Amino acid sequence: MNEAAVESVIPATVDSSGSVIEVRNLRKSFGDHVVLREFNLSLKEEETLAVLGKSGSGKSVLIKCIVGLIPPDAGEIRVLGKSVPDLEAEELDFLRRDLGFLFQWGALYDSMTVRENLIFPLRKHGDKTRQQIADKVEEVLESVGLPDAIDLMPAELSGGMKKRIALARTLMLEPKIIFYDEPTTGLDPVTAKEISELIREVQQQYRTASIVITHDMDCVRITADRIILLSDGINYAEGSYHTLKRSDDPEVKAFFGNN
Repeated sequence: MNEAAVESVIPATVDSSGSVIEVRNLRKSFGDHVVLREFNLSLKEEETLAVLGKSGSGKSVLIKCIVGLIPPDAGEIRVLGKSVPDLEAEELDFLRRDLGFLFQWGALYDSMTVRENLIFPLRKHGDKTRQQIADKVEEVLESVGLPDAIDLMPAELSGGMKKRIALARTLMLEPKIIFYDEPTTGLDPVTAKEISELIREVQQQYRTASIVITHDMDCVRITADRIILLSDGINYAEGSYHTLKRSDDPEVKAFFGNN
């Protein structure tokens, strides 16, 4: 199937409820180990959803199922109106162009300058001129507050700067949904707060929908419109930060501590 055909088959849409992601009754096991059981999740347009859970609770498995990296055992997964488990490989690859990822450690290419790192995701996209690409690079660097870092190497960047450049690279493809995997891990509290605030600013500027996986409750407080607590494979609790913070449920309270 060629690219034009794929584009005509899977235009990016939202469903009738305004959701960009819908997960219904998702189940996933590895041997006898049940990771997800009848799990449900909905992500609306321009919403930031934080997914909390203990280590090994299935947060990463959930994201891998959503983006089609591993198949679910049962259940429904729809992203931008498309049933992910039913997509062919080329269709899935095309859908992922609308998805952005900020990995835990940034994953910049050490041998490339900041400019080259930002341009790299566009290597498969021939629809922009050199000037349009140059303008986009300047735009995203301005968005993350590092316009003067364009010719630096990753080794010359601090941990917080690397996170910002990694986010700028994600923005180069203008994703409709961004997945953040522990975005503040390894950062000092001041820098972690700056990155959390940047996530919120990016959501407002680019009107993206986002899923944030994190153990940093300050990050959750700053970024999340809504929280899902994943426990024992199910959507154990759901609500705003302030709603869940007031919960008397010991499972929920364990996450909030003195926050």
